[in-house]
Amino acid sequence: MISLGLPRIPQRGRIFSSVFIDTFGWGLFAPLAFLYFSYNTGLSFSAIGSAVSAGTLAALPTALLAGWLVDRFSPKAVLVSSNLVTALGYGLYPFASEWTLIAVATFLVMAGDRLYWASWPVIVVDLASGRKLDATYAAVGTIKNFTVATGALASSGLTVVFGHGAADLVLALNVVTSLVAAVLLAGVRIPATRPGPEPGATEEDPGRPAPGWRDAFTDHAFTGFCFFFMLLTFAWALPSTILPAYAVEIMELPDWTPALFLGINSVAIMLAQMPVTARVSHVPRQRLIVRSGLIFVVVFTGLYLVTKVPATTAIVVLVPVMLTFTLGEMISLPAANALVASSAPAAIRGRYMSLFQLSWAISGLFIPLLAGFVLDRGALWVCAAFGGIALLAAIGIQATAYRIAPADRPGPTPRGAQTGAPPPDHPSDEAASLDLGPGESTRPVSTKDVT
Repeated sequence: MISLGLPRIPQRGRIFSSVFIDTFGWGLFAPLAFLYFSYNTGLSFSAIGSAVSAGTLAALPTALLAGWLVDRFSPKAVLVSSNLVTALGYGLYPFASEWTLIAVATFLVMAGDRLYWASWPVIVVDLASGRKLDATYAAVGTIKNFTVATGALASSGLTVVFGHGAADLVLALNVVTSLVAAVLLAGVRIPATRPGPEPGATEEDPGRPAPGWRDAFTDHAFTGFCFFFMLLTFAWALPSTILPAYAVEIMELPDWTPALFLGINSVAIMLAQMPVTARVSHVPRQRLIVRSGLIFVVVFTGLYLVTKVPATTAIVVLVPVMLTFTLGEMISLPAANALVASSAPAAIRGRYMSLFQLSWAISGLFIPLLAGFVLDRGALWVCAAFGGIALLAAIGIQATAYRIAPADRPGPTPRGAQTGAPPPDHPSDEAASLDLGPGESTRPVSTKDVT
């Protein structure tokens, strides 16, 4: 396989090809997913929307089940299953002519999505270690942005040629790509021995009882980090949920501007994600995530100030605002995934990752409600609400992320006591960095209390 700057991990060709094919299929169908039910049923948009919401909500608990399955079987088995479940869900779409069947089909698709995100980050840890984790997650983000965009463009072209009939065609292609991705992933050979642990980690004490959900939920640094990262994910609603209505309704910009800024965001990630991740590879992951929260505060402040200038100037000024937002995305997401995956105990890594992935699912339930409420009240409400949440997230992550202990540390010391070794991503000589308060410890608690 041509390198293309992709990280050198085992079976790179199969791994990244599966991501490319699977995401391309999703990009093909995503623009028509909601409309598909309208084309093929006599239901109103309200009825379709409620069925889709019901299926999505019902699939939410499967994230926790997915974590257990990853630990009980293997991340590869769950990852392959996620593609098969997704294919089954999409395969039901042509037969979903009533509310219940739409909800069931949506449930299967979203359950497959939960299985995917609980297993995919874990399988990467089986193939990579150290800062190569960050690079691999960055590569996946780059591929996904590229293939979603190209899939969506291909879908638009097919719609022009075939009209409503294109929906059945792209749906069939989406099912096929899910199955092909499953076949590719099934052929991935996972090393019998995991890559070496992060610096500072040791083998787990054989005298300790087998870890489980209790260990994950009582890991207070981890659960605290997950909560504050969930707040941080509210900012990710800017390009797709907040900005379209904000730009057109509040700023009275032309209707084409939201697509422009969303395109800028996607193209910037495609071109710069991997170079940016490499550029910041010397910075502790915790600090990158905190800085992204502060960047989002600056972005929402700028978004409010732009309302004070003429429309033509505003369009020009919004370009660097959107690029700044994209920078916050690029430095934080690979770092957060790698921090969680590399710090979770190997025996329950699936549980840890599934709890972390709930950050996105939970915020997704509340973002539309908050966005609708503040958009009705004007620019100041929008920027104060989402900027304030980003600031709270940065403060909370600062207080919790540095307490995340290295993976698989022995546990003879009492819970909550500090060990003498610095965490793997935070060298002790950086204790006085600007991201730490006076006297704040850089050392982890003795047992893992976070992802």
